[in-house]
Amino acid sequence: MLPRNRYFNPKILSLTLVLLTLGIGTVLTGQLSRLGNATTINSQTAAPTGLYFDHTVIIIMEDHGIQDICGQNPPPCQSSSGAPYMAGLANSYTIGDQYLGVSHFSEADYKALLGADTFGCGNSGCPPVSNPNLVDRLEAAGLTWKGYMEGQNVASGCDTTYHEPYTPEHNPFVGFTDILNNPTRCAKVVMANPSSCTVTDCTLVNDLNSGSAPNLMWLTPDNCDNMHGFTGICPASIPMGDTYLSSLVPNILNSLTFKTQRSMLFIVFDEGNGFCPLNGSSEDCVYASWIGSGAKTSFVTSNLYNHYSWTKTVELNWNLASLTSNDASASAMTEFFTTTPPVQFTTSFTYSPSSPQSGQQVAFTASGSGGTVPYTFTWSFGDGANGTGATAYHTYASAGSYTVVLTAKDSSAVQQTATSQQTVTVTSVLPPPSLTASFTSSVANPTVGQTVSFAGSATGGTQPYTYSWNLGDSSIGSGQNVGHAYQSPGVYTIVLTAKDSAGHTATATNTVTVSAALTTNFTYSPSSPSVLQTIQFTSNTSGGTAPYSYSWDYGDGTTGTGSTSSHSYALPGTYTVALTVTDANGQTATASQTITVGVAVTV
Repeated sequence: MLPRNRYFNPKILSLTLVLLTLGIGTVLTGQLSRLGNATTINSQTAAPTGLYFDHTVIIIMEDHGIQDICGQNPPPCQSSSGAPYMAGLANSYTIGDQYLGVSHFSEADYKALLGADTFGCGNSGCPPVSNPNLVDRLEAAGLTWKGYMEGQNVASGCDTTYHEPYTPEHNPFVGFTDILNNPTRCAKVVMANPSSCTVTDCTLVNDLNSGSAPNLMWLTPDNCDNMHGFTGICPASIPMGDTYLSSLVPNILNSLTFKTQRSMLFIVFDEGNGFCPLNGSSEDCVYASWIGSGAKTSFVTSNLYNHYSWTKTVELNWNLASLTSNDASASAMTEFFTTTPPVQFTTSFTYSPSSPQSGQQVAFTASGSGGTVPYTFTWSFGDGANGTGATAYHTYASAGSYTVVLTAKDSSAVQQTATSQQTVTVTSVLPPPSLTASFTSSVANPTVGQTVSFAGSATGGTQPYTYSWNLGDSSIGSGQNVGHAYQSPGVYTIVLTAKDSAGHTATATNTVTVSAALTTNFTYSPSSPSVLQTIQFTSNTSGGTAPYSYSWDYGDGTTGTGSTSSHSYALPGTYTVALTVTDANGQTATASQTITVGVAVTV
């Protein structure tokens, strides 16, 4: 006999069965409420459909490995380990014997489930992060969520205070700033077990018995119910946690949401204590079980999973984008489910040209994948006009940004619909910008006879361009680049004239200062030096562009620098002394002389 309590009404059940028989599918997604002796059914729009489930509840327990719950060699789970109810759930439904926690810091594991990363949580702390999380992905997809925290200080809100057996370390929602700092989102984090409850965690159970249960429901038991324990309040007790679940889970599985809609329960521990069948000693496997009408029965898997796998499963179920590389590369836990989903239908489109102008025809091309062919395509071009077909053409009358929406449908018996949208920016047809010209020279201050390269450029106007040059010394040139050597010192004005194909011209003018050619020579003293006598060398340099650098070669294998330099020879003989001068533009000049060094005269 079904129990009579606040969650069961025979009239509601009878009406529900009648409606199911008549095929009124969407009514059962509505809210069932009692008003005196009358039962009212308020229909509502069905939630977005998932591949495997439309609603899911996750319950996170604490700090016990799979060997604690199921015995040393699961499965099957051994009830003698102190958790007979959990062992029975796993043996009746599903159990993965190689599901790993990702950290030995509780907060890191909770954040990993909701945000697909541990975000550096450890001994140094776990401050709130601004990274994206599942809440962002769910809301963007039009899905709903709610967090249920046992023992938090407020009926609803983000409780960051420590007051055992509640701890914010087990509340991942306060670990993300875009939830913590958002009152609307914080209002969806509620106390699971207010004092008014007559059944375990009545806030969750009440929502499951309404017609508006969220798509994702997260339950964090307090540190007594989750087997963690806290000194002076409650022990770390497996039987206590097992008893807690035995009073809660039946109400979840018998709720309206689980009885009439595709709903799944996932029970998992944050971390274990070093045992795993993977290698028998060092891994950290924990109890992880999917439970519900869509779960397989008596199912066991030894495939390797971790907390990122749960995140990936939720994302895959509702076609949500990955949060990090962790969930992107994780294995989804789809083998736990009986449902074989249809190949998901998706659509996308391209358009050409990529930067259209007003009055220009734009071609839109649609594509689809998955589902069942043939596909049908309809278009909304964003300016009030519509179109059909895999390829459609449209011309925008004026500039602006237009949101183009493609709606595609497949031809399966249960028709799938997919949409894709892009913003198309249309610009006005404008005249080309005015023609401008400029040029550069390869040498800033050339010398007489040095070749200078001039490089011209033009922008605007209408290509192609032609270039003509007046080089300032009665010489002319043509082409984009010219070279010229000036034969006399002086200041020369160079004029570049650029002309576009429409006949417009633009000029650029600049001057170049040409210096005399670089020359050099040197003197030395004494004129008839002797061995070991110091000789002073002095350069005489002109022309070119200062400053100069000097390099001396004394002819005996030694060198020197500077405009003046001194040297003495160790042996008598004739030596060729060479001076090389380099100016600021890299021009060089050389001079050399032969010096005769005699034997030192002794008196």
